Amino acid sequence: MAGIGMHHPRSLASLTIVRSDCESTQSSFIRSIALFNVDRCPEYGVRFHMEHRAFDGDANRAEIIHGIAARVANNATLISLDLCETGHPLGLPATDNGPPPPTDLQILQRLRPDLDLMPFECGSDMLDETAAAFSIRRSGPGSSLLARARHAPEEAQILWLTYLWAFARASQRVAFSAAWQAWREIERARPLSF
Repeated sequence: MAGIGMHHPRSLASLTIVRSDCESTQSSFIRSIALFNVDRCPEYGVRFHMEHRAFDGDANRAEIIHGIAARVANNATLISLDLCETGHPLGLPATDNGPPPPTDLQILQRLRPDLDLMPFECGSDMLDETAAAFSIRRSGPGSSLLARARHAPEEAQILWLTYLWAFARASQRVAFSAAWQAWREIERARPLSF
């Protein structure tokens, strides 16, 4: 996979939302979110920050999305993957009863019009390639909701790495992925909190 040579945004957030079912299913609820923030800065080159939250089936969708909106830097680029692939950009299919309800990303865009929202379209095979290239374990097909929720941080990082290698300049791809690998090792060495 070769990048097309754009500069990596100053602030980029990679968002993974794990739902109990496809977003267009009425009974679907948000089980987990992972937000991987990547910031270019002169002092450090690049900084990383991961946020991962889990929710029960009674969690309020609006509160969850407001929480995401509060955690993304001003004027950032936000990338996210639509796993349901509805074929409607940032939208759910219309219903017989009127217009479709807003998607999570549409609500986020309304809350944060300053964000450059970039729904990232790539197949699972491309994400598998990125995961294999960087030795990241993904939850496989047919994984339980709990397993998918646990692996949300890895999915957010895989999405960012795929973006990085698809779009960023060669020098940034190498430098940022090396910095990420060092950050990842530091994160792995941290003691678990109980």
